[in-house]
Amino acid sequence: MIAVLTGDIVNSTKMSNETYSNVIKSLKSFLNETNEKYDAIGEIYRGDEFQIQYPDPVYALKSTLLIKLALHLSRFSPKPIQCTLSLAYGSHNIYAEKPNTSSGPVFIESGRGLEKTQRGELSVRFDHESDECEINLLTRFLNHLLNRLTKTQAELLYQYIESSFAEHKKIADITGTTRQNISNRLGNIGAFLVRDYMEVINKKVMLLRGNN
Repeated sequence: MIAVLTGDIVNSTKMSNETYSNVIKSLKSFLNETNEKYDAIGEIYRGDEFQIQYPDPVYALKSTLLIKLALHLSRFSPKPIQCTLSLAYGSHNIYAEKPNTSSGPVFIESGRGLEKTQRGELSVRFDHESDECEINLLTRFLNHLLNRLTKTQAELLYQYIESSFAEHKKIADITGTTRQNISNRLGNIGAFLVRDYMEVINKKVMLLRGNN
């Protein structure tokens, strides 16, 4: 089992040349980071779409959420940069150096999933899904939470996820505030629900990977 993320930047054709250039530069930076941290390989194609293949699927959801949040809180745009994301877990036939030369059910599912995903939202799919309705419902709640975040809230959630849900005091030390303040802010934005959602998905990933 591997994971494949297919993404599309929302309203890229309506961006100024400077904003669009910064978005692409940021995407390239994200792709380099995913390669360094998770040995994942990604590429940008058709101008504003991208695809990443993760050899270890356990890291895929964390990486996906960090990419979404990083674009959301981008300093180079007064408005959040939205992206549509389709994350699929499943089998592959060929795992090549780049996603465009790889193939298999998981690549097809991720690509088709992007077409079905509501603009600016995330979808998560598994091969031979037996509880698809439950996963879809949980993901809809996640989207509702993520798309209501301010840039400041998105930055805090980014730090919380990136630190693998570090103790609140550690985040407080990084941000120069108190542990209680961080706890209150994380609670207000629903960060603990995001943590629990990730735990549910990754438990399913590990279970299915163990059965393969």
